[in-house]
Amino acid sequence: MPVIGVDLGGTKLALAVFSEEGRILQRQAVLLGGRKGAEVGRLITDQALALREAWAREATPVRGLGVAVPGIYRAGPGTVWAPNIPGWEDYPLRDEIRSALGSDLPVRIDSDRACCILGETWQGTARGSRNAIFLTVGTGIGAGILAEGRVLRGHGDAAGAIGWLALERPYRPEYAPVGCFEYHASGPGLVSGVRERRAGEIT
Repeated sequence: MPVIGVDLGGTKLALAVFSEEGRILQRQAVLLGGRKGAEVGRLITDQALALREAWAREATPVRGLGVAVPGIYRAGPGTVWAPNIPGWEDYPLRDEIRSALGSDLPVRIDSDRACCILGETWQGTARGSRNAIFLTVGTGIGAGILAEGRVLRGHGDAAGAIGWLALERPYRPEYAPVGCFEYHASGPGLVSGVRERRAGEIT
């Protein structure tokens, strides 16, 4: 039976239905469009529920839901801290999904960096590897780390949250929301850096 995969980013929500072998059967994406807090949570549950119901009508019910989230996922309480999404300092995503989709549907939530490296070891270039790093660069920046065949998570699931690496002194107030490395090396950071360096140039 198929499963639903959800990838939450800083600017869009991507969803897909997969076969057990990992083949994409359906995919779609929705821009966050300035949504924040519970609005983002509702977008996830609404889109996932619509997919589940659509496949149930085709007599092919989905057997599980997986969600990749930015930032840090706290498995104990089932909450997400995502600095790029306003109102997600400690968002109760797991309970919201279970409430909307029902407790009968198995749900697994994990950080996007962990999901990326797990996906690469299953279907990508890291197949057969016991040690690998997957660097994600988008609205934020992170690293999925595989060490001796296991995903490295660290204290509080903070391993790989490399956006907070300190690169230079002095500390700048702009680093506070996302970290020094992410401020400079994420997608928006790279664009901002190029604009600063090209300021005044003739184009």
